[in-house]
Amino acid sequence: MIATLKTFATLSLYGVSVVPRARREIRRWAAAAAAIPDPTLRSHATHAILVDSRNAEAVAALAATAPRRQRRTTVELLVAYQLLVDYVDTLGERVCADELRRGLSLGMALVSAIRPPSSPVDLDPLGDDGGYLVALVTTCRGRLRHLPAAEVVAREAEAAALRCAQALAYTHTATRNGTLGELRSWTAAEEEAAGYSWWEVAAGGNSSIAILALLAAAADPLMTRRDAAALASAYWPHLCVMSTMLDSLADYERDQVSGEFSFVSHYSDARAARDGLTRATQRSLAAVELLRRSHTHTMIVCGVAGYYAASAAPGSLAAEVAPSVVAQLGRAATPIVVALRVRHHRSCRSRPVRSRTTPLSSGSRGSVRGPGGSVSSTTNCGGTGDCG
Repeated sequence: MIATLKTFATLSLYGVSVVPRARREIRRWAAAAAAIPDPTLRSHATHAILVDSRNAEAVAALAATAPRRQRRTTVELLVAYQLLVDYVDTLGERVCADELRRGLSLGMALVSAIRPPSSPVDLDPLGDDGGYLVALVTTCRGRLRHLPAAEVVAREAEAAALRCAQALAYTHTATRNGTLGELRSWTAAEEEAAGYSWWEVAAGGNSSIAILALLAAAADPLMTRRDAAALASAYWPHLCVMSTMLDSLADYERDQVSGEFSFVSHYSDARAARDGLTRATQRSLAAVELLRRSHTHTMIVCGVAGYYAASAAPGSLAAEVAPSVVAQLGRAATPIVVALRVRHHRSCRSRPVRSRTTPLSSGSRGSVRGPGGSVSSTTNCGGTGDCG
C-alpha cells in the first residue's frame, strides 16, 4: 500500500511539475535547431526533435524524485542530454554511417557533455550548425556541475556515454554496409553483458538510459561513488537491453516492411523473443532491488515495460509478447501501466494506428541494411511518441 501511494505521488509530481518544464525546454531547443544556418544540419536537428521529443519528455521522469531545489536543473540537464543523444544518433545514421571513424568521432559529443566546463570542447559539428552541437554539450556540462553529486557520478556516466557512442557508430555502420562482423566483435568485448545474445548486447549499447539515470542521480546529495557504481551495474546491461529490445519489438512489423535494421528479428521465433524480453525484465527488476531508492528504479523498469505494453497495436508481435513482460512486474506496476494506457489512448485518439501483423519467424531476419540505411529508434528510454 505504501509503495502504491509513493507511485501515485511520483506520477502526480511528474505530470504537474516535470512535464511542463520538460516541454518548455524542448521548445527552446527546437527554436535553436530551427536557426541552424546549414540547411542539411537544420533539417536533421529539427527532424530529431520532431520525431524523438517524447524521448526527452519521458526521461525527464527521472527528475521527479530530485530534491525540489535541484529539480529544474535536473530536468534541463536530462532534456538537453537526451536531445543531444537523438541528434548524434540522427547525424550518425544519415551523415556518418559510411565511415565508422567519423561516427565514433561524432559520438564523443556524448562523452564531452559530461566533462567539466573547463575541459576543451573539441567537436566536429559536420558543418555550420551555428553552435548548436556545442550549445547542447556546454549546457549539459553546466547543468551537471550545478548538482551536488556531479563529481561522484561523472566517471560512471562517462563510461556509459562512451559505450553508447561506440554502439551507435558500430550499429549505423553495420546497417549501412550490410555486415555484422565489427558490431559483433564490439559486443563480444562487453564482458559485463555475459548471458545476453550479441544482438541484445548491441541493442543495450544503443540505449542512453544508464547515462541518464546517473545524471539524475547527481541531484542526490547523499550519492556515493559506491552507489554510482551499483547504479551503473544495474542499468548496464539489464535495463539498457530491456529498453531497446522493447523498442525494437514495437517497431518489428514496420521494420519488416521498410527493411530497416531490427534487433528483435534476430530471435529465432516469437517464443524466443518472449523468453529473451521477459528474462531481461526479470534481471532488471532483480538488479534495481539492491539500489538506494530502489522504489524509484523499480518504477523506471515498470514505466519502460508499461509504455510498450500500452502502445502495442492489436495483432502485433508486441501485443503477443508484452503481456508476458508486464506479468513479470507484479502489482506494483499496475498504477503505472494504467496511467500510461490512459495517456497513450488520449495522445492517439486522433491518429491512425499502424497495423503490425507480420509474424516473427526464423526466416524473417531480412537485410541488415535498410533502404535508407537507418537504425530504427535505437536510443529510446521509454517514450517514443510513436502510437504504435
